[in-house]
Formats: sequence, structure tokens, C-alpha cells
Amino acid sequence: MVSSKAFRIFGDYVLALYFPANGLTVAQRLRCALPLLLIEHLVYQVDAITEGARAVDLDTARNQDYVALHEYKAKFVALLRRMRAYNDAVAKQIEAAEQYVRIENRVTSNGVLGHAEAMRLAELRPSDVRLLHGMVFALLRQPVDDHLLRLLWPVEVLADLANDLAHYPRDLVDKKFNTYAVFVKLYGAEAPTRMRAEIERYEAMFRAELERFPRARQMKLASLCAKRYGKLTSAIPAPLPQDGYLSPIWTEVP
Repeated sequence: MVSSKAFRIFGDYVLALYFPANGLTVAQRLRCALPLLLIEHLVYQVDAITEGARAVDLDTARNQDYVALHEYKAKFVALLRRMRAYNDAVAKQIEAAEQYVRIENRVTSNGVLGHAEAMRLAELRPSDVRLLHGMVFALLRQPVDDHLLRLLWPVEVLADLANDLAHYPRDLVDKKFNTYAVFVKLYGAEAPTRMRAEIERYEAMFRAELERFPRARQMKLASLCAKRYGKLTSAIPAPLPQDGYLSPIWTEVP
């Protein structure tokens, strides 16, 4: 049974962003839809492994969770190859996803995190949706549109930051990793200003890439992308009390 979260991600990114951004026909969308939905569901199976290993640094410990993670990755890649949904863009995002899992695991097990590492996690976290986008090209036997991937890269980060802002109070209660919560831990009352600066930085990256596209296409792409983050990043919530959030040890890493 496909999880509700997988359906939501599929709708928000595949249906509302990747399909229209690539100008796919109805037939092409139907060809891609089921494989993409299946893979997005399977991606979340790795959460069970990482959730059970939060107290262990997988970079230093070679336990059952470490073995399970590598076995799952091998099976996942084999499935993608059988589906003829594997290419260099997909391979890159699988590696990015593994890097994200390792950094997040190290942070939650050791409790040490700074600004640069928090933003690196924010940049890596959309690897699951980027993987879906890469699959589209493989499934349709088309060359990867690297220009479009570069354009959407900061948009995917902005959408992830927007999600953290929207879920900030809930993530504090559930003790889940949240980029804005990290900023509050590091900067206190200055967290909203620091977060706004990061949002503006990624928006500038997006605008610079957008200028490389034909003017006739710019308006459509800008409209599609703004829907993924615009309203949710327009207001940044005030910092809340965060005593005991994730770990008592937080340091600014140079």
C-alpha cells in the first residue's frame, strides 16, 4: 500500500512541477506515473532503518543498521535497472540520499551541528524528489535536461525550507530535524533574519538560472516554481522555546 506521504510528494512535485516543467504529453505522464509513485513509496522504507539507528553513528559503527542500509541500496538500484529507470542523474541522487542519511545520523547521534552542515542537509534532503525527476528522463528514453535540473535545484531547497517553516512547532514536539529549529538553537532571536538571508540567497540562484532560458519559457517556469515555496516562505515564525530539542550539544562549526 502506497503511503499518504508518497502520494503527497508525488502530487506536489511530479504532477505539479516536473511533468509540466518538462512539457510532457498525457501519454508520457501516464507512462511515468506508476513507476514514480512506486519508487517514492519505497524511498520511505529506508526511514525505518535510520530511525532505529539515531543513537548510532553509521560512519563509525558497522552494525545491523549499516548492513541493512547497504543491502537496501543494492536492491533499490537493481529494481531501478530492471524498470529501465536508471541513469546518471538517478545514480547521483541515490548517492546524495545516502550522504544525507549519514550526515543526519551523525548529527542526531553526536549532537553537534553548525550553520554550514545544517544548510548542507537542507540541500541534500530533496534528493528523493530529484531522483524522481531523473527517472522521468530514463523512463522516456530521453537525455537528461541538465539546464532544467540546475534551475530546479534551488527551488527544491526553498521548498524544503518552506516545509520546515510550516512544520516548525510540530517538529519541535516530535523532535524531528528541522533547519529553522537549528537556526533558533544557533542564533536565538536572530534566527528569522538568518533564515531570510538563506531564502534570498537561493532565490537569487534560481533567478540567475532562469535568465538562461528563452524568455517565452521563463514566465511559465517562474510560475510553476513559485507555487512550491512562495507563500510558505513569505513569513518566518517567531522562535519558540526549544529546551531539549534533539540534543543539548550544539556548536557553530566553522
